Amino acid sequence: LKQWLCSKPPRPSTPTKSTQAPAMAPTAASMAAALVAFVLAAPGAAVSLRSGAAPVAAAPASNNTLAQGAEKTAITPHQFMEVDLGPFASAAAACDYCFGSFTKEGQSPAGPIAPACVCMAYPDGAQYNMFCATPVSAAGYVADKGGCRCKGRDMEHMASTTCEPIR
Repeated sequence: LKQWLCSKPPRPSTPTKSTQAPAMAPTAASMAAALVAFVLAAPGAAVSLRSGAAPVAAAPASNNTLAQGAEKTAITPHQFMEVDLGPFASAAAACDYCFGSFTKEGQSPAGPIAPACVCMAYPDGAQYNMFCATPVSAAGYVADKGGCRCKGRDMEHMASTTCEPIR
């Protein structure tokens, strides 16, 4: 065995055209056959996934961490949630904050949250709150509060940030 592993393999004779093996390049027919085989096998795999594992059984009552008679918390969906961001001294200050906010600009890898959100501001007493939203209906909400739509780098006002009332 040692002689066989250490010895040089015999030199093959140079093949002639008649003894050469054909090239192993894929042909259109072999590629089509492989595609057909894949297409036919895929639905079978999907069926086995759908009907695969049995549902997991519920844990026995003895493993329950709640004591008998303990209160349970009922969680109900809320109809409305509002988060105010502010107050700011002016509508323009609220707008400037919105344009650079995490929601609009973000910070990699977590943001931005909604880069297409429209920045708006609405009054809250003598000050303003920022509001940034993508749905068109949000403009109606801000308009009802007497708010405005932010316009960054308004060239008619020397590239200042302005806030145009929503009509």
